[in-house]
Amino acid sequence: MSFLAVTNRACEHARQLILALTASLSRIANVWHRCCQCSAVHSSCALAAAARDAVAASAPQSSTQRQHFKMPQDAKGYSPAITVLLVTLNYVFTIAAPPLLALYAAANVEPRYMYTAIAASMIAWLAYVTIDNCELKTGRPDETFSKGHWVFARLREYFPLKLHRTDAVQSQLKDDQAIFAFFPHGVNSDFRVLMAGPMYDAFPKVHKRGAPRTLAASILFKIPGVRTVTLKTGCVDAGRKTANRCLRQGLSLFLCPGGQDEQLETICGRERVYLKSRKGFVRLAMIHNVPLVPAYCFGSSDLYRTYGAFYGARRWLVRNLRIALPLYSGDWGFFCYPTPKGFPLQVPQDIVFGDAWTPPHSKEPTRDEVDAAHAVFVEKLTQLFDAHKGEFGYPNRKLEI
Repeated sequence: MSFLAVTNRACEHARQLILALTASLSRIANVWHRCCQCSAVHSSCALAAAARDAVAASAPQSSTQRQHFKMPQDAKGYSPAITVLLVTLNYVFTIAAPPLLALYAAANVEPRYMYTAIAASMIAWLAYVTIDNCELKTGRPDETFSKGHWVFARLREYFPLKLHRTDAVQSQLKDDQAIFAFFPHGVNSDFRVLMAGPMYDAFPKVHKRGAPRTLAASILFKIPGVRTVTLKTGCVDAGRKTANRCLRQGLSLFLCPGGQDEQLETICGRERVYLKSRKGFVRLAMIHNVPLVPAYCFGSSDLYRTYGAFYGARRWLVRNLRIALPLYSGDWGFFCYPTPKGFPLQVPQDIVFGDAWTPPHSKEPTRDEVDAAHAVFVEKLTQLFDAHKGEFGYPNRKLEI
């Protein structure tokens, strides 16, 4: 069979599959709004969010005047149901469909070449990642992408997501550089990618040297599609060498100290942070003499219903292979993973920034010095949480460290 004939047959199979997908998705669209409404009604976390809003309305506000930041394009009154549908369709056609179509066409046209094609594609991808290697340097952030991508704009309005800081925080940053430590990680750390755009306006002085770099798990840079989004939203590899390089170049850092451990420990309805043994970011701040800024995202723990099945096995994977497999469900729709109820619940995400604090400077801090500075940071994070939990509707929750 000639190459042209093989190509034509593959294209015809792909066309037929796309037509079938389109027909199915059109039927899904007709009932999507009802599905989203039903899910919200029956979700215990969604009901908790509604109660939280009522509490927040009557709670006393913080005495410190804060500024609130959202992207202008986020306030367009998007329909939540339409947002879920469009983001799901984007996932299906840009992430799931291309590899499935390629495998389907190969299996039905020339099966004997399928494994060869898969192997060649993987080798080509790994070669590209190895040659590019920018995540081990200073990354490749894209301000326009972070601020204006339509998926981000819709999701920031869907929750909604807001940033809250005082003017004092900005003025406390020495040389306009800092390490921002965000808690809690949550199931998927959804707020992390969505806040990249608003942070340009919330901390303009920090960004004037260049977009702060977010420390992210190495595996994210190995996955096609995910790598692009991760790099464009300012991420670099979470290794110590990369973090030191960014700080030496005057860039700020964003990080979730709890990482994959905190991701696995997330429980809907509770505020849990994995911080007791996480001291590396404090040590970095001491070595480079930069301030630490604690930040807490209220609502992050309630975006998904979480489950404790196979916890021991999943704990082993995190400790030994650094692979986190949280078990969860959300609303109807596709988001991070190809599960039919994997879309985050509509719970407001409010990121509050505490005062900047510079730990004692030391080029080679001792363990006792790091422990002492870490204890101060833990206290400041606890104070930040307790000061604002009532304002955002969680007056009865306690921070579990």
